[in-house]
Amino acid sequence: MIRITVDGRLYDDEVEPRMLLVHYLRDRLGRTGTTIGCDTSNCGACTVLMDGVSVKSCTVLAVQADGCEVTAVQGLQGLTDGDLYPLQKAFHAHHGLQCGYCTQA
Repeated sequence: MIRITVDGRLYDDEVEPRMLLVHYLRDRLGRTGTTIGCDTSNCGACTVLMDGVSVKSCTVLAVQADGCEVTAVQGLQGLTDGDLYPLQKAFHAHHGLQCGYCTQA
């Protein structure tokens, strides 16, 4: 069992010990903004904030996030009273992608 707050909402869930946080967020909670980009932890497309620290959710087990507050990309907007978060504004202004891996030359 884990207790985790994601984008301001508290969840109590039973998870398999080997389930990655990225799969928990996407498959259980439908937070599909947290993407799986490379399957090797190189690109950073799965990055979330866990207790205010950026982590690659493909390298963190869901059980390791027990008791933590996780902010996915969709939750960033909630941190700014409905306006876009500065990172989201920058992505929008410069036509950026979450990881940018596919745009590198």
